[in-house]
Amino acid sequence: MLWRKALTYWRSLAVAFAIAYACLLREPSYRLPQIEHGDKWAHWLAFMVLTLVVLWDSKKANLQSWEMWLLAIVFPAFYGGFIELLQERYFYPRTGDWADWLADCIGILIGIAVWVIGQKWHERRVDK
Repeated sequence: MLWRKALTYWRSLAVAFAIAYACLLREPSYRLPQIEHGDKWAHWLAFMVLTLVVLWDSKKANLQSWEMWLLAIVFPAFYGGFIELLQERYFYPRTGDWADWLADCIGILIGIAVWVIGQKWHERRVDK
């Protein structure tokens, strides 16, 4: 049963692993363009995508509405906090930053807003 659920959420797991890889990577060998607060932008963007993918997978899994929303909010929020704790404790020279976790939570909220707007837009298109 758990294996079947994991297969249903393969997209969510893939995005979660990609986020963990990017967040726990020692130091990239390449240089990104310097953008003010660029790491916070990356955090909210990554967690917006994770939230949208979790919502998509939950809809495909035919979860009840409250289960879908609970999963889409709780999983990314705890996951972001867990990654920050891992960075602080085990991945020197990376450091945990609660501002990064706040950016994760902002991304979750933006993802939810995008989902709700997209669903309303889709319903209006289908009703025509």
